[in-house]
Amino acid sequence: MNLGKKMISLLLCLLLTGGTVFAAFTPQIDVTDGEKMYGFFNTILSITEKQYRFGVTREELLDAAIKEVLKEHPELFDEMAKGAYGILDENSRYLTIEEYEGRSEQVSGQFEGIGINVSEYDGVTLVGSPIKGSPAQLAGIQAGDVIVSVDGEDIRGYVLDQTVALIRGERGTPVEIGVTRGGEQLMFTVTRDVIKINPVTHYALGENNAGYVAISTFNANTGVYLDDALRDLARQGVDKVILDLRYNLGGLLSEAVRAASYFVPDDVIVVSEDFQNPEKNTEYRAARTDIKFKTVVLVNEYSASASEIVAAAIQDHGAGVLAGKTTFGKGTVQQSVHLKNGGAMWLTIAKYLTPSGAYIHEVGITPDYWVRNTTEKPDTSVLEPITGERTLTFGAVGKDVLAVEQRLELMGYPMDTVDEVYNEQTELMVSNFQRDAGLFVYGTADLTTQIKIMEAAGETEVEVDKQLEKAKELILALK
Repeated sequence: MNLGKKMISLLLCLLLTGGTVFAAFTPQIDVTDGEKMYGFFNTILSITEKQYRFGVTREELLDAAIKEVLKEHPELFDEMAKGAYGILDENSRYLTIEEYEGRSEQVSGQFEGIGINVSEYDGVTLVGSPIKGSPAQLAGIQAGDVIVSVDGEDIRGYVLDQTVALIRGERGTPVEIGVTRGGEQLMFTVTRDVIKINPVTHYALGENNAGYVAISTFNANTGVYLDDALRDLARQGVDKVILDLRYNLGGLLSEAVRAASYFVPDDVIVVSEDFQNPEKNTEYRAARTDIKFKTVVLVNEYSASASEIVAAAIQDHGAGVLAGKTTFGKGTVQQSVHLKNGGAMWLTIAKYLTPSGAYIHEVGITPDYWVRNTTEKPDTSVLEPITGERTLTFGAVGKDVLAVEQRLELMGYPMDTVDEVYNEQTELMVSNFQRDAGLFVYGTADLTTQIKIMEAAGETEVEVDKQLEKAKELILALK
């Protein structure tokens, strides 16, 4: 009897499920559409969680799914980790081993690449200050350029780490960078090299014991180079400086605190970190320094993160005034955690607050003196005239060489020295101009090239640095 009941039960099960198992069925969802398949998977999880007789949670189902996928396809780990971090804020991300190498090199102050500082926001990759003498600067890439392609690959919409991974590479290898500048698209072929970054530029103004210091980024070398620069200025009698943080996209918090310490009083708060758990909240105070400087700080819309920390500390403590334009507005702190697979987590762990307690994220810092730079056509009549009396090649010397170099520099082609000598730099910049002008590229300034340089220089609109002019006015007025 019991056997008969078991047979009847088995038959009933087959009848109940047989139509589903054996009947032909046409899928009612596009199984190649990832978005729809995600929705379908989500539905399955919801139904299972609600109706499974022995009880199961959505977390358990997801954990089992991830475990099985990674067991069979470990190569999908990077994509899954990036997907998980995709729901966090714009500054949190998972970095692959290649991306992490690029990031760690950037903050270490030495890497193999082309020598630019870049930032990404909403899929736009922006160039900060190119490193002086770097392959990028020599090729003609400028601060404010927007990178749109790398080696022919359209990178618009890419996150920063994707773009950096494409740009970086071994010394001696070329990379083609496409940028937009003022609505115009330009292409540059740049040969990678070992880049050792000194992010600090300085000089004495020669008036009122004043000097100028620019910091392009806050990498691991910034504090050392800044200390050297400030002590050099102090030996020249300088006690007040213009601190130029324009196009400085940020960097290491510790270096920003160290930099601010030369301008704000000892031991005052430079910045505070505000964590989800208040017990972790941290204050960073200015270090004691044996030299202090009065300052006017230059900022613009590309001054971000660590540079905003320095600017805010100086402004809040009344240690100086800010001139320029409202800053970028990045008020979050990221922690980089090196992972066993060679990659890293870059996770937003805190907000940072200025000494006055302000949270500047997506707001920025308003300068005390708001100043916009202007553009105008230069007066080329004050330059050496281009005569076109001879073809200029490597080794040529004379006023006609100076005339070409003056106009190339005016148009934004960087020259180490503007003199009367046609050297390797002159040859390279002439080649870059010929490329941009659609001429035959061979580095020789023939008659056609000289005429084109003269015409182009006459039509060029150059930026007039009204912000720096205002900073000089303010610094020279300080007692």
